[in-house]
Amino acid sequence: MSGLRREFGPGITEITADVGRVLVERKLSDVVAIRISPRPPADAFHTTVLPPLVEPAVTRTVHVRGGHDLRGRPLARLDMEGFLADLPGILAGDVRNVAITSVGSTASKNHETRTADAILSNDRDMRISISSDFYSSVFRDRDYTAILNSALMQTGEELAVMLEAAGRSQFPAALLSFAKNDGGRAPLSRLALAPVHGLRAEPAMGILGAATLAGITEGEVILSMEAGVMVGHIHGGLPVTRSLIRQGFEASLASNAAILEPYTAHHSVRADITSVIADLRDRQEAALPFGLVPTLPAAKDVALMGSAAAPLTAWIDRLETVSGRVDLKRVQNLAEDDAHSAAVQLGATPGQTHIIESNVYAMPYGNPGIVRIRVQAAGETSANEEHVLPTAARGATP
Repeated sequence: MSGLRREFGPGITEITADVGRVLVERKLSDVVAIRISPRPPADAFHTTVLPPLVEPAVTRTVHVRGGHDLRGRPLARLDMEGFLADLPGILAGDVRNVAITSVGSTASKNHETRTADAILSNDRDMRISISSDFYSSVFRDRDYTAILNSALMQTGEELAVMLEAAGRSQFPAALLSFAKNDGGRAPLSRLALAPVHGLRAEPAMGILGAATLAGITEGEVILSMEAGVMVGHIHGGLPVTRSLIRQGFEASLASNAAILEPYTAHHSVRADITSVIADLRDRQEAALPFGLVPTLPAAKDVALMGSAAAPLTAWIDRLETVSGRVDLKRVQNLAEDDAHSAAVQLGATPGQTHIIESNVYAMPYGNPGIVRIRVQAAGETSANEEHVLPTAARGATP
């Protein structure tokens, strides 16, 4: 922070920190995993298996009877009496982090929130992460994401306090944020609650930074690095994302993250798509592979540029029950309104907030009346209206 002040003076109004590498390197906190379903797994084959990196963090697993179906109807009554009998034992330990995952919480979070309320009413200092905050139709993905988020919450708290203190000492009036893996940012206070979205932010910031330097809001971004050549896409001024970070056959992380994939000799070159090619290698004497020619003359710090250009972003991702086209349009409009509101709650100015993505998905093998609504909104604060990449350039997506 002192270096920023020396180089740029005291006039900085907003600062975004990429804490992704720090989150990865810190030791995970111990977590109690609470799983709500009609019954425990019948055998070892059906037991939730966590990725090896996260599995040791779970010191205790508690099963609670309950859960919902895709329409939000209870599959079993929540066994709160049984859970309250276990609760003193949970609170008596040293573990302060709890992850709660319920069957069907994408349709109804009632059992998760009631369980969380029961814990907090007995101990307000517990850190709780519930799986319905992270969209995936797969119980295993939501369970893994809630556990990893819970295991990172203490680190998120510490980083937020440290950055807040450092920022206030040098830039007392600046708004402080952390970079997210969707190419956006969130207020620093959110780092303690949802640190998992700060993981792997650097690829998203690289795509956004290169696009910003090239002055484009639509097209593909090719990044040549020491590790190889990668390609991503920019749409509406933000990186194109997918809602799951896949890890082979292991559980996926339910977080909207920018897509950055290897560039191959079979890459399809389309004349109607603008390409930005950035050479990020330390040594640039040799030509780029695949006959690529850089379009950005000097692009070493594209991720830093991305952090400077990142807008506030918010997602609405949920299941809805619809009865026809009119009803479908109604719930989609409602989701867009909610996404606008969520961005404004993060600090965006209402007049500077836009819908970047708004999509409806049918549920495979599910009830035809149930759809998934996925909406992203992005916005700027009033202090950042003269943004590097004007939000006016970010258009809506049907």
